[in-house]
Amino acid sequence: MALEVAIKKYYPDFSLDVKFYTEKGILGVLGASGCGKSMTLKCIAGIETPDEGKIILNDRVLFDSEKKINLSPQKRNIGYLFQNYALFPHMNVEENIAVGIKIKEEKNE
Repeated sequence: MALEVAIKKYYPDFSLDVKFYTEKGILGVLGASGCGKSMTLKCIAGIETPDEGKIILNDRVLFDSEKKINLSPQKRNIGYLFQNYALFPHMNVEENIAVGIKIKEEKNE
């Protein structure tokens, strides 16, 4: 899986400027609280829209500010698991993920 990310997102009190490329394997995103890890992942998933830049996954352009391309989250086919506030607190990780899978299976029936 190849992923290219070169995006910028501006807020009054925060600016995200991230650029990386990976061809295969597992990518970990590490950093201090508030440094932009979640914002980067939300931009890749299409939940947030960068102000400029591009996101390319397996040669498929998901976002390109210059070419006015911005695929919806549904068309990106990327899973995004929210942090603990969106999880069911009475379930473990596997059970929380299974809820999403079950909903998708029901929609396909």
